[in-house]
Amino acid sequence: MRYLNRMLKLKYVLDISDSASRARQRMAFAGLSFLMVFFFAPGGAIVGNGARMAFMIALGIYFHLALVQSWLISNRERHWEKIELPSYCLDLPMIGWGLVVAAEFLAPVSPLIAVVALVRGIRYGPCMLACHIGLGIAIVLGLAWLVPYWQAHLELVYANLFLLLVLPIQFYGVSVKIQASSKSLRQENLTDPLTRSLNRKALEAAVWRMLNAKEPFVLSFLDLDNFKMVNDTLGHATGDKLLKRVSTKLSVRLRAEDKVYRLSGDEFVVLSLGNSRSDMAENLGQRIRAAISEAIQYTCPDLPVSASVGVLQVSTFEERSLETLLAHADQLMYQAKKSGKNQVLVQTL
Repeated sequence: MRYLNRMLKLKYVLDISDSASRARQRMAFAGLSFLMVFFFAPGGAIVGNGARMAFMIALGIYFHLALVQSWLISNRERHWEKIELPSYCLDLPMIGWGLVVAAEFLAPVSPLIAVVALVRGIRYGPCMLACHIGLGIAIVLGLAWLVPYWQAHLELVYANLFLLLVLPIQFYGVSVKIQASSKSLRQENLTDPLTRSLNRKALEAAVWRMLNAKEPFVLSFLDLDNFKMVNDTLGHATGDKLLKRVSTKLSVRLRAEDKVYRLSGDEFVVLSLGNSRSDMAENLGQRIRAAISEAIQYTCPDLPVSASVGVLQVSTFEERSLETLLAHADQLMYQAKKSGKNQVLVQTL
């Protein structure tokens, strides 16, 4: 799946909040379409029509896939991504199929479907809006050319074309502003307000991606030794300054692939890709400790402040979660503290 995602560059598809919204939209479309055809079709119109029967069965499967995905997301389970990308690719084919085999029941509400498609496109910016418009127009023109019901009801064709061609002109500026605002809000939502490093929510999303992609990574959990002494002796303003410098030094001294996250207080996590050997993990831990030592020398050189680091190499992915990984790394870090502080301990899972 990760190769398909990279190939298509669907960077918006696997965002968890947007995926939850799309799952609800799929359930609404599948449920309402099923009910409209089931209750308004004359006797034998479903059973006696193989294509329509197949569409009704597909709607039931489609609905339950969206339901399962929504449940996985609400329960913070890992495997929702495996459902989202195929479902995303099936959205338009399902709509087009329904407008062909059950046109007399679903065509009257097609303008509403067009509006929903435009709203979804507006949400993701001008490029995605143009993509939705192009696909929508292609479907409407194909229906008008191939399906007798649509040929007999050209007013529906014109209504959909009007919505797809005219409304985007009015909403282009809105789309640009929404995309910029959404990017800014997402950035703020994933950033620690004090240090401007990434936060726990960003770490959770990153670990999910690594576990689902089954790519080895290293999770380094670090805690400042005697940090309370800084606050008690030099004040909380100096303590905050030290935390900011720790975040900055880690970002500068480590590789671009090593991302820094602040969990809370003086606890940080460094998530690293490509460190599959134990000696590389040990070296990473020592570089983290050295970077923190530089921050301490700039801020409070006369205090016995240091860092204990637990470095966890992750190469197995079944039954893993952020909570269990953090618990392992946290335990390693406390073992480093008990060993005399200012230590690095490495473990492989």
